[in-house]
Amino acid sequence: MRKISSLLALSFFATIAFGQPRLSTGFVRNANPSPKKIRLSPPLTDPQHDFSSRVPESLLSSSSSSALEMSTGPFASAVGKSIAPLTTPLMKRVLILLVSAYVLLSKELYKRILWPGSGPDTSVAEPLPPGAMGCPLFGKTTLFAGTKEQGPFAAFAKIASKLGNPKIFQTYMFGNRITSVSGLDNVRTALRREFEEDGINTVTVNDNFDEFFGGESILYEGDKKTHTFLRRLVGGAMSPSAISAAVPAIQAVADRQVDSILEHEGGVVKMESVVTEYTLDIAHTQILGLDLADGAEVEEFRIQAKNWLEGMTNPLLYLPFTVPGLKRSKGYKAHDYLVSKVEEKLERLDRDGPDDSTLSKMYFATDDEEEDSSSSSPRRLTRKQVIDNSLILIVAGTETSASTLTVATLLLGLHPEVWKKVKEEQRRLISKYGTDLTKAQLDECTYLDSVIKETMRIRPIDGMEFRKTKETIVVDGKQIPKNSLVYANVRQTHADDVATFKEDGSHMSVTEGFDPDRWADDTRKPSVFMGFGEGGRRCVGERLAMTEMKVFLSTLARKVDFDLVRSNDEVLWNKNAFMSRPIDGTEIIPCAVVEAVKLEA
Repeated sequence: MRKISSLLALSFFATIAFGQPRLSTGFVRNANPSPKKIRLSPPLTDPQHDFSSRVPESLLSSSSSSALEMSTGPFASAVGKSIAPLTTPLMKRVLILLVSAYVLLSKELYKRILWPGSGPDTSVAEPLPPGAMGCPLFGKTTLFAGTKEQGPFAAFAKIASKLGNPKIFQTYMFGNRITSVSGLDNVRTALRREFEEDGINTVTVNDNFDEFFGGESILYEGDKKTHTFLRRLVGGAMSPSAISAAVPAIQAVADRQVDSILEHEGGVVKMESVVTEYTLDIAHTQILGLDLADGAEVEEFRIQAKNWLEGMTNPLLYLPFTVPGLKRSKGYKAHDYLVSKVEEKLERLDRDGPDDSTLSKMYFATDDEEEDSSSSSPRRLTRKQVIDNSLILIVAGTETSASTLTVATLLLGLHPEVWKKVKEEQRRLISKYGTDLTKAQLDECTYLDSVIKETMRIRPIDGMEFRKTKETIVVDGKQIPKNSLVYANVRQTHADDVATFKEDGSHMSVTEGFDPDRWADDTRKPSVFMGFGEGGRRCVGERLAMTEMKVFLSTLARKVDFDLVRSNDEVLWNKNAFMSRPIDGTEIIPCAVVEAVKLEA
């Protein structure tokens, strides 16, 4: 199909590129058998086009009753002049084939015609990276699609494999050149000029995207000074002291969710649902500090938050123009619901003053390094900045953590010897400190920390945070032209790590490669880890996410034993998920830990 579309596109664009050759080729019968001169456009009197000296007089005065009418572009003109005496009906096809062959042989011209905007920056000596551009004109239309075997965004891994796994390669989709960059050094090189006028920055592709994701959030703010200001105040709301103060509230949420698992002891529990509710409950209690009544209001928040997160996969958000009517979609309505809840909370904070929520800490935070231009008081976040960053923290604190916890539970079920070590570590902590968790205790969970990092090494966050080049940049000897979208390929970076690499790929397998002990062994410890991103936009919610995951897994290990429902089956992945999740959502059969009562006594 691609070959057919390529030939059709070549036939169409060749006429545009070279000037459509309107050829009246062949011999035109004339009732008058008298000789006819060859008529050309432009006329022979034009010395630049006079080729009579190169055509035998016998041919110019041929008794053949024919005429040639030709109006050409620059390439066809040159060909036509040299073969004018040979023009027959067959020559129409020959000329078209010659033009097509010329385009096919001229690779750069071929690419520019079939994938507009994909040509190199000719002012830069370095070559373009290798690429797989997909269907002419449209590119890789399924670039964001996943597979059951590899999970979301499997197309990038497929392209890399096809090209021999280069660290930098390019592809194309809907008029956009997309360059994948892997390898920690390469990613750092690409991001080194982030925020600079001639460097690289994140991009919101249209007004819908900007509003849906929050254009004034720390994730998409393009001005370096403003981004630094946001990072100080938003990051300050999740400082070590702030996270430490939040641990008891987070543990209370974890206790409720783990207890709900035991209500189905001996039955089947889908861990994806459990951990998603856990992270969403933290979102409304700790991050936003909403005063939701139990039951219907909590369930409504969970549903709307899920709808908003699922709405992020809507391809209409990523088109290079604003789509009318998109605000009527389920995901957009959910976005509006969340914004309304944040605004209600801000009104209460204005009325009642600060509380212990992350949103409150952002709202009342002041920057001692800057003053408000309209007054002499320290600068604070605007209302819009608070709202947009609250939404980003919902993503960081729910979708990413829930996905990682779902996969971690799968891995612990597949590797019971690892789960046993996690439980032993928790038993030691309980005997030393009791059952109440603190930030200091979580810091002592070094093996649990290794479990989470190993999970994120094998199945890193797959979300697509693109940057866009403002000018051409060069990375590892390859040019990435101006206006290219750049994707920091975390999964390939982890896969290519020389400290863990195995030729058969088993080091990235959930069944063969999961080995938390490697993180405590300097001879096997991974040399790269990009689980929380890299550069100036490294995840600002990293501390909160790690605390959420450690608290939940600690609580689970203290109270629950489990078996996987499908422990002997091949692991398949949800191809439509925004981030890696097993297709069955990690179904388990739980039972209560026998030692729990003794440990608490």
